[in-house]
Amino acid sequence: MKRIFVPFVALVAITFMVACTSKLVKEQKNIENIEKELSAQEARPDPARLEELLNAYLAYVDKHSADSLAPFYLYKAINLSMGMNQGEKAKQLTDRMLNEYPKYDRIPETVFLKAYIYENMLGNLGQALSTYQDFLSRFPDHELADDAQAAINNLGKSPEELIREFEARAAQQQQAGQ
Repeated sequence: MKRIFVPFVALVAITFMVACTSKLVKEQKNIENIEKELSAQEARPDPARLEELLNAYLAYVDKHSADSLAPFYLYKAINLSMGMNQGEKAKQLTDRMLNEYPKYDRIPETVFLKAYIYENMLGNLGQALSTYQDFLSRFPDHELADDAQAAINNLGKSPEELIREFEARAAQQQQAGQ
């Protein structure tokens, strides 16, 4: 009896792993197919298909949070929700990334995106400033550090103010060069 039971348990375990793997691959292929379809469109992408892709990313992360693709798909979901002008959703997803995948290699970009979302999508300049400062303190040598500092320097300024400052700097540089 014991000789039959051990191979049977092993067979069930292997069958279960193969079924899970094929389901995982099927979900990945579904995501890839939607991405390909959307990238092939020359006109503005169909909002319903974009929402379907966002939901597919999040469903994958929810079901397979330990899989190596989960943080990648979550990062894609952040960017997609930003592109769909869903600022609050994008902010929530950045929080999820920071909480669930703190070792993911795109954490610096995620912190920067969170600050950007606060500033440009949610209009919360106080939180934007705090988050940009957090970014600079945690990642001072990151390639986005200059962008974060520029964002802090220009936080809350209107486009007209930025143009006047740029023109004034250009005039000063021109005078200094003469």
